[in-house]
Amino acid sequence: MYSPELENISTTSSTKVPVKYGELIVLGYNGSLPNGDRGRRKSRFALYKRPKANGVKPSTVHIACSPQAAKAISNKDQHSISYTLSRAQTVVVEYTHDSNTDMFQIGRSTESPIDFVVTDTVAGSQSNTDTQSVQSTISRFACRIICQRTPPYTACIYAAGFDSSKNIFLGEKAAKWKTPDGQMDGLTTNGVLVMHPRNGFTQDSKPGVWREISVCGNVFTLRETRSAQQRGKMVRRLNSSPFLPAWFSC
Repeated sequence: MYSPELENISTTSSTKVPVKYGELIVLGYNGSLPNGDRGRRKSRFALYKRPKANGVKPSTVHIACSPQAAKAISNKDQHSISYTLSRAQTVVVEYTHDSNTDMFQIGRSTESPIDFVVTDTVAGSQSNTDTQSVQSTISRFACRIICQRTPPYTACIYAAGFDSSKNIFLGEKAAKWKTPDGQMDGLTTNGVLVMHPRNGFTQDSKPGVWREISVCGNVFTLRETRSAQQRGKMVRRLNSSPFLPAWFSC
């Protein structure tokens, strides 16, 4: 997904000023990474309107291992999310292009679908080897942010990102369920946690309550443990209101 096109940022027709959705700031580095900002690995990321929309939205749902489901998974031109319920049953949700949104993906992977690469830093480590020897708490394809291309440029965050084959896989052990309206949803192993500071982002800011974001962007209370299969209680659905700006951990 990352390409030089990101540098050719979209502008408004009247002022020629770049349309900036917002910024992501990696906390704890005082503005710079130990090895410096390089390419997609930075301490600060700006999200600009893309020249062409690359967002996606849910489309067709396939149940079990039907030929259509297999085709959706193997087709690299088709985004899809696969929910493995058992060895004999898988639900595949196909996603179609959304001309009204831009998508940005965040994760530990350096593969092309990731726009912003975020890695762990181990206290006291002197080299990348020291860091890599410890199991990471950041998923390779951690999360995605969807921004509306028209005012007020609403941004929403979703757990999990699409891989190089444009797929997201939730295995048997991942927390997953069917919603009241018949749609599938789930949580990732590491989880994507979000917190709104009380009093907003001001000098009077106080820690808020951490919540967890699902694959479909719904908001839940925290699980008993970060990788537990039982989800927390739903706080609100995605469509009720955006959950950014906020602090988040993935």
